[in-house]
Amino acid sequence: MKKARLSRDTVVFEELTCAFCGGRGRDPFDIMSSLSTCCVCGGSGKVLVRAPAVACAHCRGTWAVKTLTCTTCGGRGFIPHPVSPTVSCSLCKGSGDDASAPAMACLKCRGTGWMMEQFRKEKGVYE
Repeated sequence: MKKARLSRDTVVFEELTCAFCGGRGRDPFDIMSSLSTCCVCGGSGKVLVRAPAVACAHCRGTWAVKTLTCTTCGGRGFIPHPVSPTVSCSLCKGSGDDASAPAMACLKCRGTGWMMEQFRKEKGVYE
């Protein structure tokens, strides 16, 4: 874990294996060159995600949705999970997918599969 200091709060990051390149640091498709670096991790094979990190619900930790890079996690395969209480998204039922177009992230939870309980109470979002 790495620590960063933003204002007065200490932010902790987890160093995880890049889901896009599988930790190799190279472009997994060899489109430009077999020597080109991964566009997600920049060639390190690792990504930093704010702790605690969980697998992305939209791409299920694989980095891709159909043939597109996941817009929820940006290809990392992981997203930060808030420390405040959360509930499963009532629209996508926790899948992170838009029911009308599975390649798109849920508009209510933005592909995470959950919503913060405090947000639901403040905004009057109920099942």
